[in-house]
Amino acid sequence: MIMIDDSSLLISVFKILPDDIDFYVQAPSLEDETILNMMDNTGYAYYKLIKLDSLKKRFFINHLETHSAVQYFQNIEIKNGDTLLFQGFDGIEFGILSKNVKMPEWFKEKCIDTGDCTISNDW
Repeated sequence: MIMIDDSSLLISVFKILPDDIDFYVQAPSLEDETILNMMDNTGYAYYKLIKLDSLKKRFFINHLETHSAVQYFQNIEIKNGDTLLFQGFDGIEFGILSKNVKMPEWFKEKCIDTGDCTISNDW
């Protein structure tokens, strides 16, 4: 399997988040048919929604590991219900994680200590 480096932060975030999450994506230049077919319209003109349960999340992670779609994601938000868990920006090169998400040590070393991800003081 080919690992696409662009998706590393996002895949790491997915691995620590609960199942059954709402993944809001702003990606007007995205041409990946697999991901586009997973998207639903939202009440926002600029965000599409991908609802991920455990099975769809595993499928999505596997797809990101072999396809370079993340570079087209301008902004994302990941929520569980009304609770914001993560925001990512600019091809998900960096992001902000909720202070309420349980963070394993490997994630801290890989994403927080490197500056790829920060922890929100507010949410």
